[in-house]
Amino acid sequence: VLGTDQGTTISVDYGKTWSSWFNQPTAQMYHVITNDKFPYVVYGTQQDSGSAAVFSRTDHGQITPRDWFPASGSEAGYFAPDPKNPNILYVSATYGGVSRFDLRTSFSQDITPWPTQTFGTDIASRKYRDPWVPVLLFSPFDKKTLYLGTQYIMKTTDGGLHWSTISPDLTGATQPPEKKNEGPTTVENAKQRGYGVVFTIAASSLDGGLIWAGSDTGMIHVTRDGGKTWKDVSPKAIANWSRVSLIEASHFNAGEAYAAVDAHRLDDRTPYIWRTRDYGATWQAITEGISSPSFVRAIREDPNHKGLLFAGTEFGIYISFDDGDHWQSLQLDLPVTSVQDMAVHGDDLVIATHGRSFWILDDITLLRQVREAMTAAGAWLYRPATAIRVDNDAFLGTPLPPEEPTAENPPNGAVFDYVLKSPAQHIKIEITDKKRNLTRAFSSDDQKERKRPPMPIADRWFPKPRILEKASGMHRFVWNLQWGGSTDGDAGDEEYGSPHGPRAVPGEYEVRLTVDGTTLTQPLKISMDPRAMATTQELEQLKLGLQMYEEIQQSRRALEEIHTVQKKLAEVEPKLTADQGDLKASITKAEAEIHGILAGGTGDGIGLEKASTGLGSALRVVESGDRTVPEQAIELYKESSGAMKTAVDGWNHFKASRIPELNQQLQQGKIAPIVITEIEKEAGELISQ
Repeated sequence: VLGTDQGTTISVDYGKTWSSWFNQPTAQMYHVITNDKFPYVVYGTQQDSGSAAVFSRTDHGQITPRDWFPASGSEAGYFAPDPKNPNILYVSATYGGVSRFDLRTSFSQDITPWPTQTFGTDIASRKYRDPWVPVLLFSPFDKKTLYLGTQYIMKTTDGGLHWSTISPDLTGATQPPEKKNEGPTTVENAKQRGYGVVFTIAASSLDGGLIWAGSDTGMIHVTRDGGKTWKDVSPKAIANWSRVSLIEASHFNAGEAYAAVDAHRLDDRTPYIWRTRDYGATWQAITEGISSPSFVRAIREDPNHKGLLFAGTEFGIYISFDDGDHWQSLQLDLPVTSVQDMAVHGDDLVIATHGRSFWILDDITLLRQVREAMTAAGAWLYRPATAIRVDNDAFLGTPLPPEEPTAENPPNGAVFDYVLKSPAQHIKIEITDKKRNLTRAFSSDDQKERKRPPMPIADRWFPKPRILEKASGMHRFVWNLQWGGSTDGDAGDEEYGSPHGPRAVPGEYEVRLTVDGTTLTQPLKISMDPRAMATTQELEQLKLGLQMYEEIQQSRRALEEIHTVQKKLAEVEPKLTADQGDLKASITKAEAEIHGILAGGTGDGIGLEKASTGLGSALRVVESGDRTVPEQAIELYKESSGAMKTAVDGWNHFKASRIPELNQQLQQGKIAPIVITEIEKEAGELISQ
């Protein structure tokens, strides 16, 4: 076994040949950032393996190695996607290199402020002192100013064509450096010899002139006028040469900021996080709940919920619900690993680990509501995040074999999280539209497993049944946004199956959770896939799918009834004796009539089976793209709809006339009759006659 920065390889022939290192997620990521596209892309640089980018979700149901791509840069640095052009990336590299990368052309331009080679040169000879991981970020305020950290803070507003210095040396180093003394460089003399870099920059999203800077020498500076004047606001308790590894400017209070301080280079693995609420005039240590040796590398604030903080430490991730006063582990299923950075993208928490690649915690909306939920006396239904109407199960090529490493897509649909303080007897979830029409319902009594005929397909290809859990504790239920009035949406006739309804159109809905008679409600918003180009008129036309679905249900109910009658007749016929010829003839005639209803008679007519299939095919076309429904699909629908109604009318007539006649003959032969009410109970609501 050989371990390298790229991963682990294995040889079973004494080193003659080696396996691929693409066998497990061991990338050593430095920082993480996302872009504003949908699905969003996660960017970062990785030790000895260059830059890496990966989609947060894909259209083929899972995230595979095919969804990763390089994007310029070097092994250690920051990505800064252009806020105004998602096709342009700015990337910093080891020892101060900066490049501008165009995703459309893969062209990369070197825009380093002073593009000379500094690797291996004397520190005193360098114009700019560059960190191993140079900090690079756009101003969240004007979204055009790009900042870079050296011993100064530098900025460009034209994509790196011109750079300006907006700060003095913020590291405390002697300028110019003293002559190098004999002997090793130590903590005591490093500043005098010119060492020290700006390691982190935080630009305020609330005040365009407010910028924070932290150095690897243990200093924090702040400017409130865009760099014209700077103030040293370093907490006195920070030891010399502690690294201010990351500063986070508050999204809610301009004077508030958080600083993660890493002193492990001084053999101090104590966790340090500092908070100020007065522009650095005073600082408070906020690490209660995080213990040594989990020294802190990163601190991030949820920009959507004040007081919710995340801390990345050397051995995992922590969360605070009270602005840092108390912390607890958020490790869950994350391996024990060094968490170098984090980013909150919408309702997701994205992290960069140094040894286990990128991880995403999907849908953190419940974390924003935990304190509220804890006060509830009984069950609690969390407000769901906005559900995006996407279809991420498109077949886009040969699927990878199961042994290939893949990652799961985020849940596809609306995610409902609920808590039960004690076990429940019965649970129901109902989703209604803004007109209070029932869109979908689920019950804890729903069928847990469907009977499935043997098929030459791996079980993993079939969706797992969705179950409403009744045990005490935290539960998550995902609705795929498909319509279906029945609570048992996954049930159905074992031969004909259950029809899948169209997806709910974008709009405002309400979700109701009923636990043993007590009902809780929350609003639900369904949004269009941002990539879709459908107009309002086209979305209205998509409602045709609801009409198709209702007619499919009608045809399936008739098919289920027919299927039940056919089974009954097939069971009876072999048991008839020679003196029951009249009954046998009646059964034969009935079977022929049923066949005519199913097949459409003896000519070229369309029977119920073909009509039901046609309706399903037309609905599939409607659901295949959020745009104008093709004319041919509408024509197929009209043809199938007319045939279905004719066939169902024929079946209703058969039930009203022939079934009673058959039952009379069956009773005369001392054979149990066909009970119509039981059939209708299995099928659902009574078909109007």
